[in-house]
Amino acid sequence: MRQVLMALILVAGCGAGSDQANQAGPTKGTDVQITGLTGLYEGGASMRPNQMCMIERGSEASFALVVWGNSMHSCSGSGKAVREGDILRLTMAGDETCAIEAKINGASLTLPETLPKGCSYYCGAQAKLGGASFAKKSSSVEDAMKAKDLVGEPLCGGLSAQ
Repeated sequence: MRQVLMALILVAGCGAGSDQANQAGPTKGTDVQITGLTGLYEGGASMRPNQMCMIERGSEASFALVVWGNSMHSCSGSGKAVREGDILRLTMAGDETCAIEAKINGASLTLPETLPKGCSYYCGAQAKLGGASFAKKSSSVEDAMKAKDLVGEPLCGGLSAQ
């Protein structure tokens, strides 16, 4: 229960954003490559898609993500991302250490199946980050702002001001 509450608190801090940015869905049908990190990423087969948003600043990017599991359990968090070739290092900002080396392949981003022990802190009992994959849907800050947190607020709302 403590993990779920902390995840909600982490994501709630990213909740400020504009209504206009939330009205339209992500750009569909575009062939987006992960050359720059900024944008909206989606994946998963559940009724609620897994989402990640990133906003790049120089050699570093801020990110936030939500990965859905069973029975409305989820993983969520935010932090910094640094790209090194086809590896994206995601480092969660929170009470537990969680550094993930995701693999970039074209327009796809995949988290490894096995993650450091501290990463489970960011997940509810029936959800996991390991093995989650995302496809980049767009490359704009505006579309990144369309990703939703656990309560439907902009997932990266607080990242645009950082």
